[in-house]
Amino acid sequence: MAAIRFGGSMPRRSLVLLLCMTAFEPRLYHRRNTSSAKCSIWRLSLKTDWTLPAEEKTVLSMAETNSSEPKPEGISGTTAKRAATKARRRIPGRPLKTPPWTFPKKTLEEAIEIAKAIETQNAGNPMKADILAKAVGFRMANDWRFLDLLRAANQYGLVSGSGSTAVVSMEQIGQDVIAPGSSEQRKMALRKAFRNVEDFRKVEEFYKEKRLPEDEFFENTLVREFNIPRDRVKLFIEVFTRNLGFLRAFRADTPSTEEGRIDATTAVQGTVKLVSQGDSAQGRTFLDTCFVMMPFGPWFDIYYRDIYAPAIREAGMEPIRGDELFSTGSVIEQIWEQIQKSTILLADLTGKNANVFYELGLCHAARKPVVFTSGQLEDVPFDLRHLRVVVYDVKDPFWGSKLKDGLIAFLKNAKNDPDKSIPQPFRDLRKQERNDSIHGENLGRVPGKSVTHSQSESARKIASNRH
Repeated sequence: MAAIRFGGSMPRRSLVLLLCMTAFEPRLYHRRNTSSAKCSIWRLSLKTDWTLPAEEKTVLSMAETNSSEPKPEGISGTTAKRAATKARRRIPGRPLKTPPWTFPKKTLEEAIEIAKAIETQNAGNPMKADILAKAVGFRMANDWRFLDLLRAANQYGLVSGSGSTAVVSMEQIGQDVIAPGSSEQRKMALRKAFRNVEDFRKVEEFYKEKRLPEDEFFENTLVREFNIPRDRVKLFIEVFTRNLGFLRAFRADTPSTEEGRIDATTAVQGTVKLVSQGDSAQGRTFLDTCFVMMPFGPWFDIYYRDIYAPAIREAGMEPIRGDELFSTGSVIEQIWEQIQKSTILLADLTGKNANVFYELGLCHAARKPVVFTSGQLEDVPFDLRHLRVVVYDVKDPFWGSKLKDGLIAFLKNAKNDPDKSIPQPFRDLRKQERNDSIHGENLGRVPGKSVTHSQSESARKIASNRH
């Protein structure tokens, strides 16, 4: 039975109450001090299996021992009680803490949006995370998507400062990517950003002159040789190969005098092949892109190669056409992705091609500025003729040069003032979304929101006035 010690007299009702309490709770220990009585109720010596680990029984026994009794040497009563509390709270089978992410969850192309927003919205000066989140199209700085994007930009070395309350600053690599002095400087900066992630650098060096194995063996190698967690290996392969493809587009992959080099443009489900050094296709120069929507055919292919693509590059953007997309997913998914990424879009409405008009509707839904061109004014819908339209006549001996000059001028104007290339009511919706983003009232990411370099100069003036 319980050992009960009395100090002074105790009312009979109190004694009955204490005995009842011990009867209902065998593990109960209680110490009550009153002016008339002092008593200590000790744990009952019942032969009961508590189904606790041996070490936890020891800790509980130590914690429940009265302070007047001798305790193990070096263990205080308070320490024993705290240990008992931790032991009770421990959940058997609870997994250990997950290891930290050693590689970014976002691609380098996606992470560049952070550095681009700092350059265009604040002239390259440090920005608070909450303001930066709205600049890249998120409502709040604690949005996990924004935090993943910001953390990726830090891991690539583009910016410094991570977290919802951080002040984010542009790093030298980010400056060389966003505002380089030459195309070579941008290529070197992109290469440095990719290699700033240690896991990417190690895997690149390991397979530098080798062909990557098939999916299963590549995954096993990443897990065994590079300690990539099994549940993250597929995401690693996706981000790694897409980054290689992005570098390959800029010809920023590591130059080599060997027979081959890594090429991710043919990557399918994590498989990367080697190609010959003789590939001399022109690489990307600009970060901003212009997606071209036009019919396909021999003559239109010539127009794109000799007129549209050079005019777009002259306007400071990279041309992309639908037949140049090789990423995974359906065709319409790839087109929608390029529409969202593009700064300006170019649509050739000649012949009223149904696919072109469908893609044009997606552009308007995304609130994106579009420049139009057509061989006949009748092919341009009446409701769109008030926008920037370049009409060409193939019967004119100089129609090619005139079309190119007109496109360069219209594309530059659309880049500097994109709202004028968006029809109503989408123009007002774009402005409303921009205002909601500034005041934190939008419910998610702003549809079709993009950051362009054309506003850098005005942002720089505003920032200089602030400082």
